[in-house]
Amino acid sequence: MAFSFACAMGHAPGITAWRDAAPPAQREHIYAAFAELRRRLEAARLDALVLLTAEHWANFFLDHMSPFCIGVAPSYCGPIEPWLRIERATIAGEQELAAALLAACNDHDIEPGFAHEMQLDHGTMVPLHFLTPGMSVPIVPIVFNTLATPLPAPRRCFALGEVVGDVARRFPRRIGIVATGGMSHDPGERRHGFIDQSFDSRFLRQMESGDVGKLKSYTSAELAAAGAGALELVDWIALAGATRGAPGKVLAYEAVVPWATGIGAMAFELEGGR
Repeated sequence: MAFSFACAMGHAPGITAWRDAAPPAQREHIYAAFAELRRRLEAARLDALVLLTAEHWANFFLDHMSPFCIGVAPSYCGPIEPWLRIERATIAGEQELAAALLAACNDHDIEPGFAHEMQLDHGTMVPLHFLTPGMSVPIVPIVFNTLATPLPAPRRCFALGEVVGDVARRFPRRIGIVATGGMSHDPGERRHGFIDQSFDSRFLRQMESGDVGKLKSYTSAELAAAGAGALELVDWIALAGATRGAPGKVLAYEAVVPWATGIGAMAFELEGGR
């Protein structure tokens, strides 16, 4: 029917776990942006939601690490973190869409892993908590490796996003796509607490204008210069591929020091999406 909704948003665990640590004005600005994204999602009347996300050693370790992994399970449980202040829930998987995405990726010479079992951590559950708190929209999580080298190049992530967007446009139900993660942060690393506001501002402008040339040309090293956690922005670059560089609107950006992360929230207007 339609690719009906697209957004990008942060998933820092502090957004829910340490909500009161943030300055109230910053926290409420972010929460208001997330509420607007929820309003837009509900207006889109989605049948399924694809999550372009990263995980944090919840499912994968160095014994096996795929560049990308598509969840093909009938359901998912999360969060795994008991301290996240999000009630543990079971969310239905959209297996038909997952199978279509997996097949299309392989047809386009992108060969992701796939998982019939997957636990969800804050990287997926924080966005779902704000976008669909009833956990009522079936999901397909696509996990990007942002943890262990060799990392998937941003241009490869963009190409995967193009495939996801093409499948969403021709799928017989209403599909939304969410990119999670970022922005600049360096969790548990040498520069823990570092937030590069200049980098974040530049990246947001590129996403707003749909500058696919620059977004595709990022290197992993350029992203990592803004902190190891900034590698999660390959999810956003994949979203730019899915939307074909559709212009976006920044609803909020805050450099939240107690959450040690630059938090962004963006909405995208899709032609024929409503």
